[in-house]
Amino acid sequence: MKRLTLVLALALSFVSCEKDESNLTEQDTLGQKVLGTWEMYRDENLVSTLDEWTGTEWTTIDQWFQNTREDSDIILEFNSDNTFKNLYATVEVANGTWGLTNDGRVFFDYIQNDIVNENLLGRRYLSLHCDNTYSIEVEGNDRAVYYYRKIGTTECSELINYNVD
Repeated sequence: MKRLTLVLALALSFVSCEKDESNLTEQDTLGQKVLGTWEMYRDENLVSTLDEWTGTEWTTIDQWFQNTREDSDIILEFNSDNTFKNLYATVEVANGTWGLTNDGRVFFDYIQNDIVNENLLGRRYLSLHCDNTYSIEVEGNDRAVYYYRKIGTTECSELINYNVD
């Protein structure tokens, strides 16, 4: 009976190890897809605009707007040591670290020095749409989405549900 219990315990430990290793492989693959140099090609912003005059005040309505950037110099470069650089053309303007959450989402955080830049606050989450295109959403800000593609490639727009056509 002791041998049977020992054999069952060993079998279960091997099975559980296999599952963990396959999860690591999936996460490693996801991390590998993020590596490289990416350029912003589009951003979308939800803006409150004036709608109509009621006779006593203006009402507002939220409307999505988009900016298309044909030859963008806004660049993110993700490195294998889990660091990244934010570049404007060839000039580094910010940097930070990136990683994977427990549920497999890619995130990155800017490193802030003594002078805090409000625009760099909040964790960013990446949604990969294909091998060369992802979108970024900022934690706590559901009014903006940023789209990046690997430099020298064409984005896979047909796979993305943009807020603005």
